[in-house]
Amino acid sequence: MSEYGVQEDYDYYEEDVPRRRKPKERRGLPLWPLLVIVLLILIVLVSLRNPFAPSPEPTVEIVPTLTPVPPTLPPLPTATPTPFPTPTPTPTVPTKITVGGYVKVVGAEADQLSYRSGPGLNYARLTLLKDGTILKVLDGPEEADGYTWWRLEDEDGFIGWAADDWLEPTVP
Repeated sequence: MSEYGVQEDYDYYEEDVPRRRKPKERRGLPLWPLLVIVLLILIVLVSLRNPFAPSPEPTVEIVPTLTPVPPTLPPLPTATPTPFPTPTPTPTVPTKITVGGYVKVVGAEADQLSYRSGPGLNYARLTLLKDGTILKVLDGPEEADGYTWWRLEDEDGFIGWAADDWLEPTVP
């Protein structure tokens, strides 16, 4: 239609107008890359000459030989020394307290011995030790409040200080 609303006639028919064909839509990837990959895989497999075939086992032939053996004589009897028992040394109980030695709590009885955080009566009481408790001596002696104090460690690794009036040297 023209701008005046009149339909214009043309001198040609639709058949005369050359038409362009729509190209076909392709879906997915082209096939040639897939064919190239398959061909490469086949070439590799053929060049490997069947790597999965077992290799032939080498054969071992055992040939027996005769080796002369000299006659064996029975051993001559020998005297076996009788072992003497080695005496076990009895540990000697030390006579005084030393660093690296051990002590035992004695004479504290029902009151028990105060195990303190430092060498003196003003230090906090950590716990009470019963008679017979064995402790390792780590440090000391230190004098304070009229007592001689030793830094000790119990069997659980707990460290504290105690006065030697209630300690006696002993073996572990």
